[in-house]
Amino acid sequence: MRYPGVVLHLVLLLLLPLPFQAGAEGLDTVAASPTVTFEEAVRSALSNGRDVHLAAQDVRITAEGRNVASARWLPRLDASGDFTALSEPPATIILGTPIQTADQNIWRARLTAEQTIYDFGRTRSRVDQAGARTDVAERLEGVTRERQALEVISAFLDAKRADALHKVAEESLATAIDHRRLARDQFDIGTVARNDVLAADVVVANADAALITAEVRVEISRSRLALRMGYPGDRSLTPAPGPYPVPTGGVPPLSESLRAAFGKRDELRAQDASIREGEAAVDTARSEFAPTLFGQGGYSYETNDLNPHKSVFSILLGGKMNLFSGFADEALLRQARLVVDRRKETLGKLRDEIALEVKSAHLFVTEAEKRKAVAEVAVVNAEENLRIQEERYKEGMAISTEVLDAQTLLTRAKTDRQNAIYDLAEAQYRLVAARGELLDFLAPRITAGR
Repeated sequence: MRYPGVVLHLVLLLLLPLPFQAGAEGLDTVAASPTVTFEEAVRSALSNGRDVHLAAQDVRITAEGRNVASARWLPRLDASGDFTALSEPPATIILGTPIQTADQNIWRARLTAEQTIYDFGRTRSRVDQAGARTDVAERLEGVTRERQALEVISAFLDAKRADALHKVAEESLATAIDHRRLARDQFDIGTVARNDVLAADVVVANADAALITAEVRVEISRSRLALRMGYPGDRSLTPAPGPYPVPTGGVPPLSESLRAAFGKRDELRAQDASIREGEAAVDTARSEFAPTLFGQGGYSYETNDLNPHKSVFSILLGGKMNLFSGFADEALLRQARLVVDRRKETLGKLRDEIALEVKSAHLFVTEAEKRKAVAEVAVVNAEENLRIQEERYKEGMAISTEVLDAQTLLTRAKTDRQNAIYDLAEAQYRLVAARGELLDFLAPRITAGR
């Protein structure tokens, strides 16, 4: 008999989108989930997402690094003090007689100011390094915000998809129940055998199980949406019914998308800034071979009654230069140059990967558009096929298996149509993200509702 295969196929159609099986606990929370619009979901994700907060903190941290590097241009002030206690007072012998030269116990206090006069670009290169690090952090913050927005959009669409597939499961169950009713009526009048009724019962039972699984998937997708919006993962949020914004206007030429991606992707800008940071590190390492000129002024006071000059002011002009450090300077310079070369190679690799990402996004949009068009036709044909088979079954011209096959075809066609609809919407958003324009697309939409 073909019934077991038909029934199993019907159930699998509705279970395929679900990554794992789960029980039906907590299904009462589906209807109780608060509703959020597309714009609210994106705004919440960009405001509450932990990754966004971490990226913003990285920007503030690196900005302080620039302040640290710039501090070398300002004078350094130091204050110190000490107390000296001796077992015997200092003395010297003059003409055979011990003469005390200082008090036995002395307090001293010092205040010094040191200013670098010229260090041959060492401080400037360190400031440039810190500035480039800040630029890297800012660009990576943009990458994080775009990734967070794309993730919440994907979660929102997945929740909408789960609702749509839940509706398909309900329709499939209703169709199976109608066929079971018809099979029982036909059995009561002796038109069909009892095995038709039993097969219809099995189909209804499996359609009911598929509906339960669809309900679980709805709840999981809503919790995933809450998580992407910055809430705990045990929360549940329902996407608002009705339309949602989707990028339109057709697929642009691939060459245009590549130009847009290479000009706008923050990953590339971050890598450019990383290369600038490495080049500044080369300048820093090179400047270590140069001397440093500095000036120093100071004031000291001590409680020594035998010293006629307790308060002393001083001024010093000098320079220092390392003559040998175990070849560490040369190694640091070579290392800095190698780091720059590696980062340039990483930039080339990143451009290659982005080119593949853009091309893939183009192909996914085209594929989803064609799948959607085919699925729309398939649903119409499957509905007509089921209508014909049901009429033939009523007239005794078709067997139950043919009706069950028609039901399976319709369920599959509707499932494929819903998957194609949401695959297309997600592919369109991923294409915009691949071009580096996602936040630009979202900005007027998420600010208009405030």
